[in-house]
Amino acid sequence: MRSSLNRRDFLRTGLAGSVLLGSSVTAARAAAPARATSPRAGQARNVIFLVSDGMSMGTLAMAERHLRMHAGRGSHWIGLYDRPGVRRAIMDTASASSLVTDSAAASTAWGSGRRVNNGSINVAADGTVLTPILHHVREAGIGCGLVTTATITHATPAGFAVRVPARGEEGDIAAQYLDLGVDVLLGGGTSFFDAATRKDGRDLFGDFVKAGYHVARDAARLAAVPSEGRLLGTFSSGQMPYALDRASDPRLTEKTPTLANMARVALDRLARHPHGFLLQIEGARIDHAAHANDVGGLLYDQLAFDEALGVALEFAGNRDDTLVIVTSDHGNANPGLNSTGGPNGNTETCFARLAQFRHTNTWMLEGLSAESRHGQIRERLEGATGIRFANEEIEIVARALRNEHREGYRVRNAPLVTLGQVMANHTSVGWTGTAHTTDFTELVAFGPGSERIPPFVRNDAMFGVMAAALDLKKALA
Repeated sequence: MRSSLNRRDFLRTGLAGSVLLGSSVTAARAAAPARATSPRAGQARNVIFLVSDGMSMGTLAMAERHLRMHAGRGSHWIGLYDRPGVRRAIMDTASASSLVTDSAAASTAWGSGRRVNNGSINVAADGTVLTPILHHVREAGIGCGLVTTATITHATPAGFAVRVPARGEEGDIAAQYLDLGVDVLLGGGTSFFDAATRKDGRDLFGDFVKAGYHVARDAARLAAVPSEGRLLGTFSSGQMPYALDRASDPRLTEKTPTLANMARVALDRLARHPHGFLLQIEGARIDHAAHANDVGGLLYDQLAFDEALGVALEFAGNRDDTLVIVTSDHGNANPGLNSTGGPNGNTETCFARLAQFRHTNTWMLEGLSAESRHGQIRERLEGATGIRFANEEIEIVARALRNEHREGYRVRNAPLVTLGQVMANHTSVGWTGTAHTTDFTELVAFGPGSERIPPFVRNDAMFGVMAAALDLKKALA
């Protein structure tokens, strides 16, 4: 059950990846048409929009602390705040129907410049069909791409590209990507392209091939695809695995690329586009882990996102033609490390324990059931975390598995969330709930066009920022 892979190795690998990615990105720079400076102030050749989905401020803080303790460096995100010329803002994330947005409405606000009801993607409450930014980008002859650790048809990537009244219409979203001709699509969601699993039986993989796309369905094929032409890559039936589970499972490591791997491939390919590009990169499973109160899943997917951010920063390098925007669509569950007192609080204990985690709470519970005995529960949990749990904690998890656990705040009765509360006894990472929050989110940006971002910005203003940076005249009109 235990893997020989140490969490410190995971962190060092991420650090090395950020340092060693230069070769492919340098090649991408060389392949791109030379343009020493932007055509005029505030206009960009490229836009890279990075989303840490569901990231609360406490998540960012924990990633920074963990990296400083176990990798000898801080996060790329926090490091941006010391970079000259960087714009920092907080963002109002509300949707048209609620102060607390979902990912569909949030990405639509960015992608079309208009707030819609939760659950809708580029379709307003009155039925008006909106034009998302990748339609304008394609019309202007600019390249475009979407990269995510969710299904590629999930709400956040879809918000930049498609129009559906309900975010769950992922089969339709997949078909709309083909109609639009998105240059690069990388993530999970094989089931929405495969004839055997699509509701309509359509062989969408075959249709993409006929349209001239290279198709990759594992990490090896992704590494081998030719550098020219459009690319579709799906690496899991549904969501891609959590970074922590992937790092501890050789089968997942072999089959699924990291978010940084996918970002590097996308940038290498899109940099060859003669008229620049717009690329969205999403760390999606940060949000999923927050919903589950899963501290291991949350932390290591945030670290994986930060590694992908490092790839984007290396690409932007000393260029003055690339706008980089980094943000989150909403907070989720507001995790935070709480002090237990004493001169040093509990930070060293927390991060020392998290460095030994092998698997997520989701992985632990997938191997258990209502019939699981205490010994089986203990073996599963302790093998995945290295923590010695008290008998009463094992009993609490057992009751939750039998649907017998009860708390005053009912959302904490579910087995996943109950396990998250038990983990808090050993990591001191607490949670306010299991859902999105109305908190403002962090935003940081640099490059041509970033000067248009005010210190306090609404999510629907980001469409205008990107459209102006890329000089999308029809969109601006």
